Amino acid sequence: MNYIEHFGVRAFDKKYGLKLTREKYALINNKSSLPYFKGMKENYADEAGKFYKDKWCAKYQKLCLENFDLNMLFFQSLDYAKFNNEVNAMIDKYKLEEVEDLKQYDYFGGYYLMVLDEYNQVYVGYSSNIRKRIQQHWSFNKSLDRLLFPMYNIKSSRLSIDSFRALDTTRLYAIKRRYSKKFEDTLIKSFSDDFVINRVSGGLPKYIFELKIKSRKLI
Repeated sequence: MNYIEHFGVRAFDKKYGLKLTREKYALINNKSSLPYFKGMKENYADEAGKFYKDKWCAKYQKLCLENFDLNMLFFQSLDYAKFNNEVNAMIDKYKLEEVEDLKQYDYFGGYYLMVLDEYNQVYVGYSSNIRKRIQQHWSFNKSLDRLLFPMYNIKSSRLSIDSFRALDTTRLYAIKRRYSKKFEDTLIKSFSDDFVINRVSGGLPKYIFELKIKSRKLI
């Protein structure tokens, strides 16, 4: 299997490649990754709702690709100079360390900032093992039924950070700090919302209905 060295660790050229592309986005997978929904009954291929019909997958793939195209147009409309200034200001304000070798962040707990310069986007996250978590972002991929968030949300769903690949991350920063419910949201709000790829606000809600979805107007 082919791989490259990226930020000091191996990034493997697997099914989805090393950079995000339209051709490898929204690949069809009939297996459901969501709970059974009565409203989706006619789209399931089995009574338990574990698999989708081919017809539904083909239609949903088109919706996901439409959303992909809208997101790409949105990224292209953003001002890189303004984006870069906000990244640098946030780094200076919170004294984030630039990550050059992820191996030094194995079992390193804290907040991390993934910078996707080509798209004028950042992702803010927290993990008890920053190296492991970032490599998970690079290797994982959302199932077809999770690409739009919420489902069928074509015009305002943000792309998942897990849809981007290793080489899309051009800069990494981190800060060693214990988890704080409010601090992640504080970091996210340090940026103009247009520059943040996070799909939800920071902090862990007590109940799922308290989850604050971050949508954006793509049209």
